[in-house]
Amino acid sequence: MRLGGFFGAGTIHDLKPLCDKMDTYGLSALGAPGGYTSWSDDDCAAYGERARSLNMVVGEAGFWQNLLSRDENIQNERIARVRLMLQKADAMGCRSVVTLVGTDHPNDSPVKATAYMYSEDAKKEFYEIVMRVLDGLDLKTTKYIIEPWTNTFFYQPADIRAFIERVDHPAFGVHLDQMNMVSQATFFNTTALIRETFDLLAPYVASVHLKDVQWDHGHLFYKLDEVNIGDGVMDYDAYLTRLTELHPDMPCYCEHMATEKDYALNWARLHHLARKSGTRFLTREDSLTV
Repeated sequence: MRLGGFFGAGTIHDLKPLCDKMDTYGLSALGAPGGYTSWSDDDCAAYGERARSLNMVVGEAGFWQNLLSRDENIQNERIARVRLMLQKADAMGCRSVVTLVGTDHPNDSPVKATAYMYSEDAKKEFYEIVMRVLDGLDLKTTKYIIEPWTNTFFYQPADIRAFIERVDHPAFGVHLDQMNMVSQATFFNTTALIRETFDLLAPYVASVHLKDVQWDHGHLFYKLDEVNIGDGVMDYDAYLTRLTELHPDMPCYCEHMATEKDYALNWARLHHLARKSGTRFLTREDSLTV
């Protein structure tokens, strides 16, 4: 496992100066730099090679626009964008490109819930989009992965596994954000959710987010909040233990925090929890195993 979040290197020249910060917090995973799709393949490859020489893993790039737009021209442009991201990411040696399923809602927000998004028609429509994204691409390293979200069918382990099997493509998989998969049914038993998730999805995971979740009892109706790791109900002993079954260089990211101080707290807690569970996050001092 390799830990990351917050820090990034926008150019190849920013990688070396970043090392001290990464080492301070025991990090060795980066996100892909913004704007990399405008680079040449050679520039992408050079960036990836330099990162690897510094024992950093470039783990993911994200595309967060709605792929189920009802505007055909916009949808075509976005699919083309994800295809370009995958091609350039592969040249870089970046592990994955992440998207959400999206929504048919007219406001075009990819996280807006509608009844359609849980239907067989939605599964069929998104299947066609995934096949268009992957059509003809020769990806050697990068996988196209989907992040689970509560507003779609791509949310619970069995449904995710069924969709991955339906696509049946070696470059397709799941972005594991276990917190996003917590429901009212599993809030008080995240251990069972983690067990089911890894039993069904472990071979298809290409990138991971590490977060925690708590029930907001001050809110009148059911509402879950993202909280600092250790302040919620996520069974991190089970989570980190099962993560050791995946690729040893699996990139694991914290996200959604406002300041370096907030990230530092969560990284420190993760290192502590990893030691308690008998494992550890690989740092830059550890040899790269790719």
